[in-house]
Amino acid sequence: MQAHNSATTERLKNATWYFFDLDDTLHEFRKASSAAVDATLRLILGNHAHHEPSSGEPLTVAELNAEYLKILKTSTSAAFVDGKTSHEYRAERFQGVMKAFGIDCTEQQMQVLLDTYEAAIMQNLQLKGGAIPLLQTLKQQGKSIAIITEGPQDSQERTVAALGLEPYFDRLVTTNKLGVAKIDGLFGKALEMIGVKSEVVMVGDSWERDIVPAVEAGIKCVWFAEKEEESERMVVLRREEQRVMVVDSLIRLESILTIAD
Repeated sequence: MQAHNSATTERLKNATWYFFDLDDTLHEFRKASSAAVDATLRLILGNHAHHEPSSGEPLTVAELNAEYLKILKTSTSAAFVDGKTSHEYRAERFQGVMKAFGIDCTEQQMQVLLDTYEAAIMQNLQLKGGAIPLLQTLKQQGKSIAIITEGPQDSQERTVAALGLEPYFDRLVTTNKLGVAKIDGLFGKALEMIGVKSEVVMVGDSWERDIVPAVEAGIKCVWFAEKEEESERMVVLRREEQRVMVVDSLIRLESILTIAD
């Protein structure tokens, strides 16, 4: 079992606000997204095979997926700060895949693709183990809770509702709504918007996009890293070191908060 610094644990106890990342922190986003992409690409492939039989080697889902991943990497690098809806982002990605392989798509066909993706991702949403007990414990301790996440505002609202997380959160802050990425100042804007300056803890799974920028904004952090065995890690910023608690599960974090209380 991981051992944690008592001072770090005390800061968790004294915090008035908890900020949480959403995707891959509170729920299994990568798994749900992967299932949705696969279902949509298979539909594209089926439509292509039916309407436009290819000569030579047949097109495969693997080829479509490789192209999708290239487009995804480019299109999400801006962290959804330009205010488009999730459906607009998705349509652009799938249109890019089809264009790369010379596949035509009508507006009606695109709508079917988007409906397929939405249905699949909602069907595959799954909370991380211990998410609800952790949030219940925080609310019982009188903490205020916000989701601070990258992604389209509309899809994150639907995800929060579908996962049953709405009762536990006081605010939902997205890069899409505020127009700034986590690494470009989202945490500072969130603090300003909520009106809190100190005693805040951020819980997230990404070291680069959650922990480092949150620490830079003066926020204490818990790094949710399922494959890490260390109990703490140091962040060096502006020649200063700050301790970051590391937990390998939300269940572990909830137990620490219970002990601290």
